[in-house]
Amino acid sequence: MTETPEQTGASADEAAPGMPSAPSAKSGLVRFAIGSAAIAFILSLTFRPFSNVSAFLLHRQDRWLLLVAAVLVLLACIRPAQRIALPAVQRGAWLAAALVLLIAASAGHFLLLSGYDLSRDEQMATFDAAVFGGGHLVAPLPAFWRDHADVLNTLFMYPAQPRGAWISSYLPLNAGLRALFGLIGAPWLVGPLMVALGPLALFGCVRRLWPDDREAGFVALVLYAGSAQVLFAGMTSYAMPGHLALNLCWLWLFLRRDTLSDLAALAVGFVATGLHQPLMHPMFVGPFILMLLAQRRWPRAALYIAGYAVIGAFWLWWPTFMSSLVQVSAQAPRPEGTDYVTRLMGILRDRDPMGMPNMVANGLRFIAWQHLLLVPLLLAGARRYRADSMIAALAGGMVLTLLVMAILLPYQGHGFGYRYLHGLIGNGVLLAIYGWKTLGSETGQWRTLLLRTTAAGVLVILPMQAVMAHQFYAASAQVSARLATVEADYVVVGRKDVATAVDLVNNPPDLGSRPVRLLRDELNDSAIAAICAGHPSIALTGNATLAPLGDYYGFGEPVADRLNADAALRLARAGCRVSRVG
Repeated sequence: MTETPEQTGASADEAAPGMPSAPSAKSGLVRFAIGSAAIAFILSLTFRPFSNVSAFLLHRQDRWLLLVAAVLVLLACIRPAQRIALPAVQRGAWLAAALVLLIAASAGHFLLLSGYDLSRDEQMATFDAAVFGGGHLVAPLPAFWRDHADVLNTLFMYPAQPRGAWISSYLPLNAGLRALFGLIGAPWLVGPLMVALGPLALFGCVRRLWPDDREAGFVALVLYAGSAQVLFAGMTSYAMPGHLALNLCWLWLFLRRDTLSDLAALAVGFVATGLHQPLMHPMFVGPFILMLLAQRRWPRAALYIAGYAVIGAFWLWWPTFMSSLVQVSAQAPRPEGTDYVTRLMGILRDRDPMGMPNMVANGLRFIAWQHLLLVPLLLAGARRYRADSMIAALAGGMVLTLLVMAILLPYQGHGFGYRYLHGLIGNGVLLAIYGWKTLGSETGQWRTLLLRTTAAGVLVILPMQAVMAHQFYAASAQVSARLATVEADYVVVGRKDVATAVDLVNNPPDLGSRPVRLLRDELNDSAIAAICAGHPSIALTGNATLAPLGDYYGFGEPVADRLNADAALRLARAGCRVSRVG
């Protein structure tokens, strides 16, 4: 690869031909901040909060964060100093930052997110970890539930008719890591550890790309540690912190350019591909393999192509294998949606009509949960993709991911920032360094802007995000805790009772806790007859119990009491002892 001034450690203050004139970068930052806020408020006029969770979060969180960010950027741009030096950061500073992030994410899991798994993705990671921690690949279902498993909520699980066992349809390694740490009673520690691993791997990447640049490390560390998406996602059970940390580890190994490191990168790639969904890591890796091909580095390219062919084949086989384990009989016909081919066909057949507003909302949410300068700087760096193949590869992974997800899954639902770009935040930080080096004579002013916006993010925006995150999780956690105290054999919740009510129906793999949670929508006559045959006690969740969620989302009339009336009559006639909760 041809060396560029960035790779040889050229001074950030040296303006190269074609660099922007002095006022352009700062004014561009102001336009970007104001424009993002304006787009958020304009979109909110038509993308109503009750449309879906993404729309709700745009209204409740992101447009206000972007508005405050625009004001802070304007204030930060008032007469920035021309001469200021940024401190050099050595290995010790990166280690200290990693430790601070580890502590903050660990504490936030309990203090801000109530130690609760809000989304189905998070719940499935915990569910699978409990299964794997017990030494099994799937959790067997008692014969009683085999024909009625859907009433227990099988969303995002392998389909089966009838069902002999259950496990999520996600790839297993995020849950596997959680099961491993579950052996010491701390499965929640995986996310914080991945957040802490990220800057250490990023340090290795920065040292490889800019070995003599004293500023690059400081800018990279500030942009990474200043990402609220990185911090708050690390408090959850999502696989995304693992994607980011492992992608950065892979890139650090790739940049070492020796055979042993390439083999280690393939081992990291095997784990990263198997964390959650098989597309995420390959979309990050693909542009780097194309870079090797463009540079005619045939042996390295052949090694990576062969390695990822094996990795891809294994993880594409995995769902077929796991599906055979959840069937009552291995000879049973395989339902649609078991393998990735039929899943893809289903997604393309049932396209989301709200795809474009969802993707715009995703982009705005990504901006709102990053350091104030990250996206403007990464865009400045990405514009130079023709000048450096490394820039093209870093930007290519982000563009490819956006394009693919816009087609396949434009709706992300829950999460902090844009989850499907999470594994590529490291790409964004490195692109931002390239962008930093295009500033030329403005670099002195931007040093001041970096310090001011970092302080504003920590003192103003981060507390806002912490309150928003707590409110988002606390409402569901409060209702779930109330359901856990109900003295009944079963407790029933309906999908339409309140926003995100379906996520309250979350049972452990062995169904060992009481009350067992049931989806009212799946209580057909056959399921009711089977459940009520033994005259169990069954409680119907009413409006009062669900009020914290209703109050938080703030739209729609309470409907649980009305929808429970018919269910109560049917259950009582079948022999259940019916009561109401709230």
